Amino acid sequence: MADRYSGYYEHSLDPKGRITIPSKFRDQLGKTIAMMRGKGGCIELYSLTEWNAVYEKFEKIDENDEEAYNRMRKLLATSVDDNEMDKQGRLLMPTSMRQFAKLEKDVVVSGAGRHVEVWNRDDFFRFIEES
Repeated sequence: MADRYSGYYEHSLDPKGRITIPSKFRDQLGKTIAMMRGKGGCIELYSLTEWNAVYEKFEKIDENDEEAYNRMRKLLATSVDDNEMDKQGRLLMPTSMRQFAKLEKDVVVSGAGRHVEVWNRDDFFRFIEES
């Protein structure tokens, strides 16, 4: 059965660009975490097991559908990264990911079903309000 994540936690980005992953999510995510630019301006975090399942869906795009296939390749090449959590449960957010999600200081780490999302705090609460 796939992992399921729920709940949200407010944290701060440290001066080195790291966030603390809530202990509730750490074991499920594992040490190496795949990161992808998400919808709505967040960063999506996946365990490697879950990321492999997502990637398999991308691989099923028919190479003969050139537009969809090229779009998928560009998406994967430019929006996915992976990183390892340290012993304190901190995860370095690459500069490009921080810029994409406007992560500066106050962040929210939120469960989102099969993955975890990292949001700029104000954007998260605005998204919740609008939903």
